[in-house]
Amino acid sequence: MNTNSSQEPSTDPNPGQVSDEAANDTEAPVSDLMVQLEKVHQEKEELQQKLLRKAADFENFRKRALKEKEELRDSTEAFLIEDLLPAIDTLKLGLDAASKHPAADDITQGFNLVLDQFNNILNQRGLVETNPVGEQFDPKVHESVSQIACEETPEGHIAETIRIGYFFKEKLLRPAMVAVSTGAPDDSEEPPTEAS
Repeated sequence: MNTNSSQEPSTDPNPGQVSDEAANDTEAPVSDLMVQLEKVHQEKEELQQKLLRKAADFENFRKRALKEKEELRDSTEAFLIEDLLPAIDTLKLGLDAASKHPAADDITQGFNLVLDQFNNILNQRGLVETNPVGEQFDPKVHESVSQIACEETPEGHIAETIRIGYFFKEKLLRPAMVAVSTGAPDDSEEPPTEAS
C-alpha cells in the first residue's frame, strides 16, 4: 500500500515556541492599544476637568443671577418706598394738626392706626427711621437747612430735626433735614437797636 501523506514534515526547528516575528507582531498591537488607552484616559481626565469647570461656572452664574435678582427687588422696593415717604410725612403733619382738636380725637386715633400699619410694613421690609437730634452733624447722612444757637446742644451737633431721615436695608434712602447748633448764644453781643 502506498501511502502518500498529505502532511509534509515541519521545517520549524521549535514547533512549540512562537517565532520572534510573531511575538513582535503581537507586541506591536498591544503597545498600540496601551498608547490608545493612555490617550483615552487623558481625554477622560480633560473632560472631567472641563465638566468640573462648567459646573463651577454654572454655580457662579446661578449665584450671580440670584444676587442680581435680589438687588433689583431691593432697588425697586427702595424706589416705591421713597415715593411713599412724602405721603407718610403729610399724614404725620395732618395727625399732629388734628391732635390739637379734641373733637377729631376718634378720627385721629383711626389714622394713627393706619400710620402704625404703614410703619410696621415698611419696617418689616427694611426701612429704618432716623431722628438724629443730639448727634454730631454728618453731611453724609444729614442735610443742614439752618443753624441755630442752642444752650442744650453743643456746637456742631443737631439741635432740631425738621424732616425725619430714612435708611433702607442699611443704605441711606433720604437724609434727615436738620438744624445744626452753633452752641450757646453769645451774650456779649448786644441786640440790634433801632435807630431813632
